[in-house]
Amino acid sequence: MGSFFILRCVFIIIFFFNGAFGNIWTRTEMVELAGYGEQKLSSVLITGSLICDISRPRLHSIAIPGATVAIKCHTGSKKRSRWIKAVTDDSGEFEIDLPSQLHAIPDLENTCFIKPLHVPKPYRCYHTSTNIHKRIKLVSSTNGFRVYTSGKIMLQGYSSRS
Repeated sequence: MGSFFILRCVFIIIFFFNGAFGNIWTRTEMVELAGYGEQKLSSVLITGSLICDISRPRLHSIAIPGATVAIKCHTGSKKRSRWIKAVTDDSGEFEIDLPSQLHAIPDLENTCFIKPLHVPKPYRCYHTSTNIHKRIKLVSSTNGFRVYTSGKIMLQGYSSRS
């Protein structure tokens, strides 16, 4: 409560100081002066791909486009964490931009996991066990930008596509 009062007083003083000298600061300058920014301080990107391992002799595996995958991170609070979803592209690959409120979770590799949620009908693939989730692994960290990957998530089954 006290810090909010001090911050409010600073804004009032700046407002009167600006008015006295005729300077008008822009909203952006005021936000930066107060220490708040609208630019992201960090980014966390999760990547991976969804592959169907076909049991037919001539086909080894195929990418699954249009599938829904999701990541869930346990925050440690009693509040339920929610699934953050993504859809695979034509190559079976997905990207999830983790919301900023999850960036500060310590040890993301052990608190977050990926799970396939839905596979389109033409692909008759399934996860061998519905309780198995794929962990993520840090692959890059530079200037507040971190990239994790789940690697290839292999589903077992067959496809009606040839």
